[in-house]
Amino acid sequence: MFQRRRFPRLGKNYQISYTPIDKEQFQSNPLSSLAVNISGGGLCFETRETLEKDALIALEIDSDDFRSAILALARVAWCKQKGDTYEVGAEFWWIGWRDNQAQATMADFIASKTTSQQILA
Repeated sequence: MFQRRRFPRLGKNYQISYTPIDKEQFQSNPLSSLAVNISGGGLCFETRETLEKDALIALEIDSDDFRSAILALARVAWCKQKGDTYEVGAEFWWIGWRDNQAQATMADFIASKTTSQQILA
């Protein structure tokens, strides 16, 4: 099967917190959510609110798989209603904290895990 994705997806639920970034208002209380899947280029997560396409969000991704929480800035690529909730696809714009290798580290980690697990199409 032809794989159109640039980065392989890992179908693992990571606990995340996200904060919409708005030019007029910055919400200081992050909202909790669960990632549906994650890759070196972005993630898909569930939320109870709709997010506008191209909106910027600050993310914190927490997992025992990483030494510390991953901080990221992402752009909402799409938001689709799924029952009472929404699924959001977000593209990483910046990832890490004073560490330019954080995104490469995450992509390498996911690639190593997806060699032995099912890759999401």
